[in-house]
Amino acid sequence: MNKWDSEKTYSPQTERKWQEFWESNGVYKFDEKDGKREVYSIDTPPPFTSGELHMGHVLSYCYFDFIARYKRMKGYNVYYPQGWDCQGFPTETKVEKKYGRKSPEEFRKLCVEWTGEFIAKMKGQMMALGFSPDWRYEYRTMSPEYWKKVQLSILKMYEKKEIYRASHPVFWCPHCQSALAKTDTEEVQKEGKLYYLKFGSDGGELEIATARPELLHACVAVLYHPADTRYTKLKGKNAITPLGKKVPILSDEEVDKEFGSGLVKVCTFGDKQDVVWMYRHSLPFIEAMDKYGKLINADEFTGLKCEEAKKKIVGKLEHEGKV
Repeated sequence: MNKWDSEKTYSPQTERKWQEFWESNGVYKFDEKDGKREVYSIDTPPPFTSGELHMGHVLSYCYFDFIARYKRMKGYNVYYPQGWDCQGFPTETKVEKKYGRKSPEEFRKLCVEWTGEFIAKMKGQMMALGFSPDWRYEYRTMSPEYWKKVQLSILKMYEKKEIYRASHPVFWCPHCQSALAKTDTEEVQKEGKLYYLKFGSDGGELEIATARPELLHACVAVLYHPADTRYTKLKGKNAITPLGKKVPILSDEEVDKEFGSGLVKVCTFGDKQDVVWMYRHSLPFIEAMDKYGKLINADEFTGLKCEEAKKKIVGKLEHEGKV
């Protein structure tokens, strides 16, 4: 279609006409009283309300909408609500950037206003794109009514023994002292320094390369690749960390035998791979840092920030000839 044809045949007024028609005629409504048709429920991940929709949202919501339309044509009674994830952290950072530091009451008020503004924009975008949720079931995760439903769901799952409570690692910001969603984080590659630490073992001295000597107090195992013949003789034996702690030596196929000496220490937690290994091998969990990013359970190094702890631990090990 050339420019002239497009200008002749397209008009925003035509879009609005049909959008209003679909809405007023309940084309996409879920019928709660219909006991005959099978219900098909679509639980979409609600978007964050800290900004407007982008092309990634458009792509993913098209998938949901394709399914909703297809199931309606197949005769299903489609329950397709639309929600808004009013998760605080992304909004808080943007509001703080725009308005600066405010009192808690004023800051919260600004965050609520920001959220409402962007929900209105995103809803308008969704309607203009022709998405087909039933807007009667629109929800916001910051509303008391939503909280009640979440709490009720948790209570019901608890009664059915479908949930349990336990400690697990999360993304955490020591500056804000707040848990983070994965989407709030960004992985950045940096150049660093490798330290070759000397561990003891039943089979003699072992050398292990690490960029995080400050986590040595939380070391819970040493791993090698099962095909690495240099270390297969260590199977079932123990290693002694430079700080004097005994830990098991285990094999794991995810160890990179070409990195460093081919041995890796598992600490809780230096990175996400440590998390995988801890669960896979049922290793103990040692809390390495507090919510302020300071070392704990680290004897003489307890209370130190990471960088300071790294310098002091490396200094101690250099003095003892263990690095």
